[in-house]
Amino acid sequence: MPSNPSEESPLKRYAFIDVANTKSTTKETLGFSIAWERLYALLTGEKWLCKRIFYYEGSMDDGRYAKRHEKLSRDGYVVKTKQIFLHKIKEKMARFDCAKCSKPNQLPISEAKFVCTDCKELNSNNTVSLTHNPKANFDVELTVDSLEYAGSDTEILIFTGDGDFKYLAEKLLEKGALVTFISTNKRDPNNRWRFSTRLKDLIREEEACVKSTGGKPRVRLIEIDNWKIQMQKENAAKRDVFER
Repeated sequence: MPSNPSEESPLKRYAFIDVANTKSTTKETLGFSIAWERLYALLTGEKWLCKRIFYYEGSMDDGRYAKRHEKLSRDGYVVKTKQIFLHKIKEKMARFDCAKCSKPNQLPISEAKFVCTDCKELNSNNTVSLTHNPKANFDVELTVDSLEYAGSDTEILIFTGDGDFKYLAEKLLEKGALVTFISTNKRDPNNRWRFSTRLKDLIREEEACVKSTGGKPRVRLIEIDNWKIQMQKENAAKRDVFER
């Protein structure tokens, strides 16, 4: 794939954003919030020329996020929403911002002491709160939408590091599309890789297949941290839903 996609451009490009996964990656792992209007400008600009950008995010039944979703629709996103459900986490977790360094932490409630994973400050338990896991799974919607647009003349950009999308990527490749994942190959604060090993394996398999033919891999990862300057929110105090 060319470093500047617009240099070879009979390709039609479509972007599909797993918002919960992407926001978690940028905020919790890379330390910045996304300015969605700036990301839209980047993806529709002369480098990427995306024809449509799909935005998948949960909503609350009280309509508290409706105005934001309406604004994103006016900005040009194809916004897909469904109701968020709060699933209980099997092992109760406590989330707290360190009183000393302000780093977000999440630890099992069974921990006797809440020690910041960064600066090792001991925090009192009156600063922590029990959490539920907000879920609004869009795997089916993202899969169906992306397959609808896939073809030999398309590149599909998928904003996620979720390994559940490996099968989708394989099907997109079968339809002749190029597949680009936008995520990070870094570890989160809990030392877990944000980009799934299953997706890494798929990229390695594709690279091995084309190595002998001299062709170019049809699937790749773009490091989202490299886009930080172009897409980060300038006023980090304005938080999006579920950002900590």
